[in-house]
Amino acid sequence: MCYKFSVMKEDFLHYIWANSLLKNRELTTYTGKKVEILQPGSYNRDAGPDFFNARLRIGDVILAGNIEIHLKSSDWYRHGHHKDKAYNNVILSVVREDDVRVYTQGKAEVECIELEYADYLYNEYLYMRNTMQQPACYRRLELLEDPWFYLTLQSLAIERLERKVNDIRKILFQTKNDWEECFYRLLCRYWSANVNSDSFYQLALYLPYKILLRYIDRPYLVEALLLGCSGLLETAPDEPYTSNLKKEFQYFRKKHKLWRMQPSQWKFMRIRPEGFPTIRLALLAALLCRFGRLLSAVLQASSLKEVIPLFDVQTSVYWETHYIFGKESPYKVKKLGEESRKIILINAIIPFLFIYGKERGEEKWTEKALDWLEETGPENNYIVRAWEKQGFVFDSAMQTQALIQLRKVYCDPHRCLQCRIGKQIFKNLCLGSQ
Repeated sequence: MCYKFSVMKEDFLHYIWANSLLKNRELTTYTGKKVEILQPGSYNRDAGPDFFNARLRIGDVILAGNIEIHLKSSDWYRHGHHKDKAYNNVILSVVREDDVRVYTQGKAEVECIELEYADYLYNEYLYMRNTMQQPACYRRLELLEDPWFYLTLQSLAIERLERKVNDIRKILFQTKNDWEECFYRLLCRYWSANVNSDSFYQLALYLPYKILLRYIDRPYLVEALLLGCSGLLETAPDEPYTSNLKKEFQYFRKKHKLWRMQPSQWKFMRIRPEGFPTIRLALLAALLCRFGRLLSAVLQASSLKEVIPLFDVQTSVYWETHYIFGKESPYKVKKLGEESRKIILINAIIPFLFIYGKERGEEKWTEKALDWLEETGPENNYIVRAWEKQGFVFDSAMQTQALIQLRKVYCDPHRCLQCRIGKQIFKNLCLGSQ
């Protein structure tokens, strides 16, 4: 199968060069000088030449310097490298098509070679980039050894955890290193999974934890503050329960100069009634009133079995016969479901413990976070099911979090050549062809 150069991406040539997957080991420049790669150099993801500190033998001379890779030699001029001092130390131009001589800003001519690779590698690369099936490398997964694959998942899980830690670090900065306020905001973000996460997070900004703590021994008032600041209480029909809530909220809203959200910011459509924001707000009020300083309760838990029951709370009486204001429903005790608890554990509690340990220099918290992630059961979502369809079995949230990292950071943006699994598949393809 033949492909035009316009279809090709430079990252494929970068990968071939970095891993020495050359079809022809006897390289020569256009002037006939032999080129031996002693060290391909370090890949540069920032501005400047593509590879730093390479070592080559060109003819009888050993050179140390940088490598620049293009689809065509003429791209050197199209990218303006001939005017840039940063490219004066380029010792070799590596291209797919050598169509013009290139010179540095210092007027020195740069030696050039055309890069050749095996067609099957490029065909597989194109297939991975263009297939709609996930994972994109599904037809080559048999090339992976199980021990290597599951060990790789551990590193991907930590990579995802580090990303979450960076997000939490921003919240910690915004709260001026107030750990309790930071934990409260993080908890709110994941309190309703993904559907109303942004709205819950905004509510946490409108209604600080330090204000709620002042009334934690008055559940009715905490409920009034949460429902009032959410804006949902504003549209509630008048009845004894809602009228009293409104009265309480109006007084404390003025006292603390609180902002109120718009009711339209909350989503009710295509959500199961148990997940309605009204129910989740009532459950949040119950949780905060039950523990007061929730973070202390989490930190004091010595095992995962002690953490899960912390979220075993139920709404106030009114919500046992309601899902929304003013409309009665059959009696049912409202609690957080198992999947909701797992989402909070994986996305809020475990990452928070991890950064808590890192920032304080106490490994016991980071180790506890990793232990709890491994002890938590696997998630069930479309990403995990796609891998299960390929015959893989997963027994922990650490593994399924790794799959989410893999999908969102590598598969969806088609970064197969930066992916550990993609790299291993290409490596094994080459070994199998030898």
